Amino acid sequence: MPAPLPSPRYEIDTAAIRHNFGRLRGLLPAGVAAFCSLKRDGYGFGAGPVAAILAAAGADGFAAARLDDAAAIRAAAPDKPVLLYGGTLAEEAAEAEALDLTVTIAGEHDAVSWNAALRRPRPVFLKVDVGLLRFGFGEAELAGFLETILPQCDRLHVVGVYTHLSEKPDAPAEAIAAQKRIFDRAVDLCRRHCPALRWVCASSTDTVHGERDLDYSMVDVGVLLFGLSPPAKRAALCLQPALTGIRTRLTAIRAIGPETPDTVGLPAGIRSFGIAGFGWGDGFPKRTPDGAWALVRGQRAPVVGPPHLEQIRLDLTGIPDATVGDEVCLLGRQGDAGITMYELAAQWGLKTEDLICGMRGHVPKLYL
Repeated sequence: MPAPLPSPRYEIDTAAIRHNFGRLRGLLPAGVAAFCSLKRDGYGFGAGPVAAILAAAGADGFAAARLDDAAAIRAAAPDKPVLLYGGTLAEEAAEAEALDLTVTIAGEHDAVSWNAALRRPRPVFLKVDVGLLRFGFGEAELAGFLETILPQCDRLHVVGVYTHLSEKPDAPAEAIAAQKRIFDRAVDLCRRHCPALRWVCASSTDTVHGERDLDYSMVDVGVLLFGLSPPAKRAALCLQPALTGIRTRLTAIRAIGPETPDTVGLPAGIRSFGIAGFGWGDGFPKRTPDGAWALVRGQRAPVVGPPHLEQIRLDLTGIPDATVGDEVCLLGRQGDAGITMYELAAQWGLKTEDLICGMRGHVPKLYL
């Protein structure tokens, strides 16, 4: 007998990830490198497994925001450059060196502290802030740093410069153009002071689909790899959803009758409900969305709130042949019926980004 599949579980379509990367890679001019951002455990899809898929598909490099994600990427893609975004303190220098990471220097304090902590010269990227107001050198600060402080930092080998644009859905084109002008001036400064400069990056998820003047020598893409984007952009790029299944099983069925001692909170008319092992601790919304449902035996089973940490209740009144052990499909195909990632996000009242960032690390992933 084959071992039972884990329950609950996420199902991830690896072909969709390869397809999406291919679509994005095909947009880029020759000579522009495609780095893949896999922060927050690859947006919930698993930084290590996804890095292996993308490395085989031709990714030029990777980026991560935390050392644990960077370590998973390094194990999966030992020969690819891995950029560590800003936010990691120099006290982690030994691990960054052991993982052969490219470190971000986002300010003068970063430069001095990392230079003191590193045991040998290390490739680094400089981060420029053009308006997002997170990590990064301001334009005036960068000029002073390059002239006075960088020459004293003998262990910082500047090979790249990048920025994250302050992108808003309703931002006018001039807003992006103004940020580009700031970045262009910063790049010119870096080229004058950093002879080994190779990588220049400004384009990321929100601009890679259509802003070719932001390509420079490298782009950095993230959630698009998993089919997450506004509908119009998704259709234009022909992206496919990578999260194709959330499945669990019925662990109990309760009949409701006149003798049932407590039916407070149950909608009228319920004659039977089932317990499914997937609660708000596993990624289900903590407040039950109106009209939420799952599939049992190919039929809709409404969710009966409130959800609990590790389980939800389903109205099985209209599915009298349901039995303990039956599959519960919150996302995916079951018989002739199905729920897509985009439909589930709408059903739960979430954006697709919120849906996948709600994926829990303890729930097993099945890569298909």
